[in-house]
Amino acid sequence: MNWQKIFSLIKHRLGQVIGLYGFVLIPIWVMYILNSTILFNFWNALGIIPRSLSLNSLIGVTSSWTMHGNFAHLMGNTLVLVQILFLFGLFERNAYRTIVKLIIGSGLMTWGLGSPFSIHIGASGLIFAMLGYMIGGAVFARRWGYLLACILMGASYWFILKEGLMPQTGISFAAHFGGLCVGLLIGANSKHYYGNNY
Repeated sequence: MNWQKIFSLIKHRLGQVIGLYGFVLIPIWVMYILNSTILFNFWNALGIIPRSLSLNSLIGVTSSWTMHGNFAHLMGNTLVLVQILFLFGLFERNAYRTIVKLIIGSGLMTWGLGSPFSIHIGASGLIFAMLGYMIGGAVFARRWGYLLACILMGASYWFILKEGLMPQTGISFAAHFGGLCVGLLIGANSKHYYGNNY
C-alpha cells in the first residue's frame, strides 16, 4: 500500500472541501448581505418564475441558490450545506463541475415543475440535488464512499428528505422534488473509474 499516495489524496480532497465551502457558501452570504443592505431585496425578485422566459426567471435558474428570504432561511441552508459539501469534497473527484451541473439541473427542474406566478428562491433545490446525487451514486453507480456517507448520515438525511418532500406553505416543493430527481439521475451515471488521478 502506497501511504504517500494515500496521504496526498487525503490532502488534495481536504483542500477541495475548503475550496467548495468558498465556491458555494461565500456567494450565498455575500449576496444575502448585499441584498439586505444596498440592493433593498431586489436580488430576491430575480428568483425562478416557472415557465417564464423573462430575463428575471432565466437569471433565477442559475442564481436562485444565492437568494434567501431571511436570516433563518440562510442559516438553515448553510448548516446543511456545510455537512454535504464536506462529503462532496471527500468523495467527488470532479466536485466543482458536478456542483455546477446540479445548480443548473435543479434550477431547470424548478422552472419546469413550479406553480405558475410563483417565485422560487433558496439553496434547498441544490441541497436536494446533492442528496439525490449521493443516493443515486450509492445505489445505481456503486459509489461506495457515498454509500458509506448515506449510512453514517442516514437518519438526518432521511429526515431532511421526509420534511422537504411534504408540501408546506412557503416551501418550494418543486425545488426539492426537482432537485432530488435531477440529482438521482446525474448520480446514477456518475460511476468513477479509478486510476492514478485524484
